[in-house]
Amino acid sequence: MKSPIQLLKLTDDESFIIPVLPAKVKAGGYGSFESPALDFPEDTIDLLKLLIKDKETVFFAFVTGDSLNGIGVFDGDILIIQKGMLPKENDVIIVFLDGEFFVKKYRPSFKENSSNLESITLKSENPDYSDLYISSDSDFTYWGKSTWNLHRL
Repeated sequence: MKSPIQLLKLTDDESFIIPVLPAKVKAGGYGSFESPALDFPEDTIDLLKLLIKDKETVFFAFVTGDSLNGIGVFDGDILIIQKGMLPKENDVIIVFLDGEFFVKKYRPSFKENSSNLESITLKSENPDYSDLYISSDSDFTYWGKSTWNLHRL
């Protein structure tokens, strides 16, 4: 099923500074209670600097569809896409294929005993969807690599 992606461009040069709790948040196990002094965090983080390395080549995209649910990319998530980064195997990438944007896992195939690319599989991570296969005859453009996935819990 084809699912278009809506692309958004970041144009604001301002920082977005937020407080950070100075203690680690445990996801498992038990331990002692942190100091009550931690109720007033003094550390901060610039969220834009953390998420965005180059504002000129970063885009945001809303995901539609559920073909990547198996790796935690859900319908309605917001992906941060970095253009100009070469993908590595299993990276989540954005492509423009047959007139539409898609987000899939990157699986390259190389010619035997060579580093020359032979074909690309765009892998779905939901058994209800087929993978997409890219050959030299495909109307295909690599758009960028997803560096972050933002979704509501």
